[in-house]
Amino acid sequence: MARASFVPIVLPKDVSFSQAEQGYAIKGPKGEVAVNFVPGIAVKSEDGALKLSYATTPENKAMLGLAVALVSNAITGVTQGFKKVLTLRGTGYKVQKEGNKLNLSLGYSHPVIFDLPQGIDVEIFEPRSREDKDWIADVTIEGIDKQLVGQVAANIRRLRPPEPYKGKGIRYKDEHVRRKLGKRAVGAEE
Repeated sequence: MARASFVPIVLPKDVSFSQAEQGYAIKGPKGEVAVNFVPGIAVKSEDGALKLSYATTPENKAMLGLAVALVSNAITGVTQGFKKVLTLRGTGYKVQKEGNKLNLSLGYSHPVIFDLPQGIDVEIFEPRSREDKDWIADVTIEGIDKQLVGQVAANIRRLRPPEPYKGKGIRYKDEHVRRKLGKRAVGAEE
């Protein structure tokens, strides 16, 4: 990563870069993202590009790749945004958006209320036809901060992770859940 980080990061024309108190502020058409300082790394804006430099110590060289990734993700976030898609599978499961909260029925004796943080948008897609009877809905989580989008998706998935016998639960759209055989199928082999 060190060789790739010597290449300047090109700023799109509608993105601005400035230094803030505790890091850098990157503004774009979708909003503003704050990136914290990475110890030992200096970021300068020259000729429409960002150049990263560091003092030659092994610790600083190791942090250079992190700084490049954080700044690049912030630029991508303010121009395109990030999204994760979760799939709800299970009989009787439901999801509804109520203001800034998600109301989830996940097979528990009570509904689960999940508060959405500021800067996160959620869309719910429920299929019209039920070819796959276990597929209840897709929940799309969108935002400009990659870390926040991923953390919200992980927190929602943690409410009811997919189980291996019937595949019920909340999973990522592209996640493959390995299915196990039940006791009856294992006993029939002998």
